[in-house]
Amino acid sequence: MLPTDAEDDLLTIGYNMATEKSYVNLFDMVLESCLKFTNADGGSLYIVDEESKNLIHLLDANHQLDFGSKQSIAQADMQMAEDKETNLFTYTYHHNRLLNIADIYTVKEFDVISIREFDARNGYRTKSVLMAPISIKDRAVLGVMMLYNCRNEEGEVVPFNWECERAVVSLTSQMASNLTNMTLIQDLEELLGSFVECMTTAIDTKTPYNANHTRHVAKYCMEICEQINALHTRGECEIFISENDKEQLHMAAMLHDIGKIVIHRGILDKASRLSELEYEKLYNKLEWIRLMLKIDMLEGRFDESSWAMEDIKLTNFCRDLHRMNIAEMLTKTDLDRIEDMAGRVYVSPIGERFPYLNENEKKALNIKQGTLTDEERRQIQEHVVYTNRILDKIKFTDKYSKVQSIAANHHEYLDGSGYPNGLKAEQLDILTRILTVCDIFDSLTAEDRPYKGPMPLDQAIKILKDLAKRGKLDEKIVTILSDYMMEHFVKETSPLLLQADAKPF
Repeated sequence: MLPTDAEDDLLTIGYNMATEKSYVNLFDMVLESCLKFTNADGGSLYIVDEESKNLIHLLDANHQLDFGSKQSIAQADMQMAEDKETNLFTYTYHHNRLLNIADIYTVKEFDVISIREFDARNGYRTKSVLMAPISIKDRAVLGVMMLYNCRNEEGEVVPFNWECERAVVSLTSQMASNLTNMTLIQDLEELLGSFVECMTTAIDTKTPYNANHTRHVAKYCMEICEQINALHTRGECEIFISENDKEQLHMAAMLHDIGKIVIHRGILDKASRLSELEYEKLYNKLEWIRLMLKIDMLEGRFDESSWAMEDIKLTNFCRDLHRMNIAEMLTKTDLDRIEDMAGRVYVSPIGERFPYLNENEKKALNIKQGTLTDEERRQIQEHVVYTNRILDKIKFTDKYSKVQSIAANHHEYLDGSGYPNGLKAEQLDILTRILTVCDIFDSLTAEDRPYKGPMPLDQAIKILKDLAKRGKLDEKIVTILSDYMMEHFVKETSPLLLQADAKPF
């Protein structure tokens, strides 16, 4: 007979099994529960390996011999192709049938040599045996459980009765159901992970520098989370990042720039104010104007002294055009020279007018910092809008419910000056704040950007701290990242990045 409180215990075990996330803990829980409800001495648990289709020996328990419930974890597997009819485990698996044997030594159809050897080694006598397939009705068998030596209230070994069978079938069925669900969840998470990798590869194909950025940012986010938790453990930080939050942050970091696949590659990889073709056309036009002015001077249509001054100005401008086209920042003198050239027009002998700079050339060369026009910068900023739209199509589970908002808000500032929605501090959680800081840090220190060299580490940290003081970034996160990077980043980085007076390559 089962204990009088068995029904309540079964419900408790069922709940614990349903909420258990660890495979090994689940296996141990089921085996121990079956031993409890049947009052058996011990048992063994085998699970089917999906790839080899063999039974893998996971757990042993024997309360009489006192070697514990976790004596065996993933021991040698049992070849399923052999002994389908004579081996107790493989027979139970292939026939999906419960075996209840009153005395294992009396059976003739099964090979019990290993059981006799076990008994001989341990001075033990195995008698009653219950073999139970771990399966759901009309579904594939996921494993096999063996229980042996059921004892009555007097401690005598007796056969397993029908109540024991019912309890074991109930528990193994629940186990099979939970295993199926856990495997399904794991498969879905692996599918989601492969999708994230696929999207990162797509960004890599779109613009090679961005894939390095994505993985760097994800790496920095995880390192900062570990640093935050280490400080929390020492009582130096009230923030703690849970494992689930770390997983969500990592996924968001891997997806935060997915919207860039929509942005024109010419903008993403724009390394100069004018494209190569635009630069060549402008340079050739200015050289042609210079040549035509000389012809005009030689043919008496242009004063020689005036021509000389104009020729020097054009020659010097053409000489500096390449530098001004790729410079990270233009000086006031550069901008004045560009404005002067934009106001000049060459008039041919037949009255045709040729501006030194057309409107597009003037607009491009007048970009004081960086290489993007206001319109191109606006298009770049749109990538977070596209990121949000793309991720909105993914049905994230509760486990990853924050991923979309973290990724879509990584360009928002605490003071509301970020984009695209001008969110403020109370609308930006700690995970989003970490991603924002790590994203800016990598953008500043990246060595593979087409439009600029890497910024020295101390200068990048100075910029981050200035943004924090101005209320744009989380000051605690910036301090933690700064301290960590000063200690660790220098070990993995070119010495040229460590000093502010080093010239970027």
